[in-house]
This record gives sequence, structure tokens and C-alpha cells, in this order.
Amino acid sequence: MKLSQLVGRNLKRRPLATVLTTLSVALGVGLFSAIGALRQASEQAFERTAGMSNLVLGAKGSPLELTLNSLYHMGFSAGNIPYSAYQEYRETAGVQWCAPTVVGDAYRGFRIVGTTDEIFEVEVPGLGKPQLRDGEAWSHGPEDLDAFHAEVVAHAELDAHDHDHDHDHDHDHDHAHDHHDHTLEQLAEELGLFVAVVGATAAEETGLKVGSTFVPAHDVMTGADAHEDAPTRVVGILEPTGTPMDRAIFIPAGAFYAIAGHQATEQSSFGGTRDPHGVSAVLSYVTPKSGYHLRVRNAWNDRLDVQAAWPVIEVRKLFAVVGNIDAALRIIAILVVVVALVGVLVALSNTMAARQREFAVLRALGARRRTILALVVGESAAIALFGGILGVGLSALGAWVAAAQVRAMTGVSLSPLPGLADLLFLLAVTAVGALAGLVPAWRAYRTEAARALSSSL
Repeated sequence: MKLSQLVGRNLKRRPLATVLTTLSVALGVGLFSAIGALRQASEQAFERTAGMSNLVLGAKGSPLELTLNSLYHMGFSAGNIPYSAYQEYRETAGVQWCAPTVVGDAYRGFRIVGTTDEIFEVEVPGLGKPQLRDGEAWSHGPEDLDAFHAEVVAHAELDAHDHDHDHDHDHDHDHAHDHHDHTLEQLAEELGLFVAVVGATAAEETGLKVGSTFVPAHDVMTGADAHEDAPTRVVGILEPTGTPMDRAIFIPAGAFYAIAGHQATEQSSFGGTRDPHGVSAVLSYVTPKSGYHLRVRNAWNDRLDVQAAWPVIEVRKLFAVVGNIDAALRIIAILVVVVALVGVLVALSNTMAARQREFAVLRALGARRRTILALVVGESAAIALFGGILGVGLSALGAWVAAAQVRAMTGVSLSPLPGLADLLFLLAVTAVGALAGLVPAWRAYRTEAARALSSSL
């Protein structure tokens, strides 16, 4: 009988111990593999998104918070920067692409991002420009936004003038009301601003399709305070990009300014972070040639009203922090594997006394001592190998089952296929499992055939 057949037979003779120790190894290996898969997928997704924009402008504060809010649609905006800063920035030498964003609204938990049509010209690393799965993209560029923004400011100034001179200047008051006969909402409707292009995940989760109409809500977290005066029609659905764009709903920035509740009030702080006429952030790509990127970043960081964040650097800082948690979880997984392999050692050691006659018979039939040694080591290694394979399989199954939910929540795409690190860890576990079997194997190696057989007579 071959050695592999003997190993298989002996494992079958102790089904409970074999199954329990195999599951223990599988638990540790599966945990290790799952942590690695999540870390790798997250890092790749974050870095791919960071590659879309190599410089982001926003209000003074945490550059990491600015990056996460503007590029990844996470957290909350720190405030606005002056609209004039956006206009000046897009004319800056070296800026090849830029798109403003104004945020604060959502629909069923998915962020609504007011921007220009240049957002659809962004280069997604490894993919190119976003493609439409259905419908078409709306077309409202920077010049269109400038013109409508001027109308927004004019309406705000008229409101202030009307309020200050309500009783003293009846003619101006009447003129203001004549002007207000044409409201911002009406103007936005005439210009076709209440339209949206929806990311793939957002469309799937909300059921929005081309031709659907939805009402934005002012509260990102709860969806309260719906803007009933701004029904928005879906004109396009994006193909999946594997980036947070999949979870966003894009509307022309002019529509955002036109929505009631986004306009200036008596408490508005013009020019500051609460400026209702400002923009939340500016996404951009600055050419790295001739040192433009560094010069532009330093120049805008020197300003008092704006900061410039480098997304790639901020993402690396984030993963440097997350890496410590990742390392701790992996250590826990390794400890689980070690405890499982100790269990293998104990289980085999506990059966050595009962198996003395078996080894003696094998010796009497001509088996060498090293064959007995290999038999026991093989059993330990087989348990470790089967447990490792089961653990990698469970991790892959879990990634496959959770992939859709993880992508919907975070935009991260999990791959169920094991990586090189998983295979190397599997080999390492098998090798350590073989080493764990050396102690009981040594006892079997020292078995004296004659003594064992005579003691059983």
C-alpha cells in the first residue's frame, strides 16, 4: 500500500479529530486570506481613484478629509472656496483638466455632485474616460456655469437690495419684483439644468433609469428636506468604472445653485467657507512636466482661502495608518493557525499510544523507520494542507458573495481569486504542519516492533 493511501486511511479512522483540526487551520488561513484580499482590493481601488486627479482644491482644513470628500464621496465637506478661485485656477498654467464640485444633497443615500460636463472627460487609470451604458451625458460646460453663476449673484444682490430698501424705495422694490418674476428655478428649467447622469451602482441600487425623475434631498445622511421644487430627470447611466463615480449622481452645478435652500440668506458668509456662491472643491490634473505640479500646489497652498491636496500622498498616509490595523489582524490570523497546528500536534500525540501495535505491524512487514516517520509527518502535513485549501476556498467564496455589497457601499471591487501571497502562505502552513508532526513522528520512529507486539500478546 502506498504511503499516501496509508495517510488517507489513518485520517479517515479519526474523522472527528481530523475535521476539527482541519477547520481550525481553515479558520486561520481564511482570515489571513480575507484580510489580504480586502487590503489589496481597497488599496488598488483607492490608488486608481487618486490617479484620476493629482491635485484637489478645497477649503482650509485636513487635506485627507478634503480628498476623501471630493474624490471618494466620504465624510462631509469642510466648506466652500470662492467661485473666483475656481475661475482663476482653471486658467493656471499647467492645469490640463479641472472640474468644480458642489455637494450637500443626496438621493436615497447616494451623493449628488454638482459639476460641469468636464467630469465626463476625466481619465480613469486603466479604463480611460467614463462611458455611458444608456442615454447620453448632459452638456453644461464652464462657460455655461459662469453665466448662470452671474445670474445667481445678481439675484442675491437684488434680494439684499429689496430687503434693505423695502419701504424707502418703492420703485426699486417694484423693479425687484419684476425681475423676480423670472426665478432661478425657472431659468434653470429653461436652460435644462435639472438633469442627471447616474453612476452604475447608484442606478442599480435606486432603480433609476433613463427617463426616471427623482427629487434631491438636502440631508446626505437621512435624506430629509426633499427639494420638491427641483424634480430632476435622468438622462444617462454610466458604465461601471470601479471607482466612487459608480456611487454618485452628477448634475450641472447650476442646478445646485438654483435649488431653493442653497441660495443666499441673511446669515450667509460671502467669501468664506459658508459662501453659498462658492464651490466645495475643484478636481484637477496638473501636468508633472517642468515641475508645474509642485509649483501650482505650493502657490495655492500659500493662499489663505484655499488649500491644495495631493490625493496620492493622502491615500498613502491613510494606508500607512490602516496598515497597522491590517498587520495586527494578520498576526491574529497567524496565531489562529499556530493554535490549530498545535492542536494537530496534540491530536496526533494523543493517538501514539494506541497506534504502537499498528506501527509494530508495519515494521514487522518490512517498513523502515523512516517510512513510519514519513507516515506521521504526512498526516500532519495533510491536515494543514487540506485546512489551508479549505480556508482559501472559504475566503474566495466569501469575497464572491460579498463583492456586490462591498462595491455598493465602498466602490471597492473584491476579487475571489487567491493571490500569490495566499499561495505562499498555504505552502508555509503546510510546511509548519509537517514540522508540527515531527514530535509524534519521532515517538513512532522509536517504536520497537518486537516489544510492541510481545506486549500485546
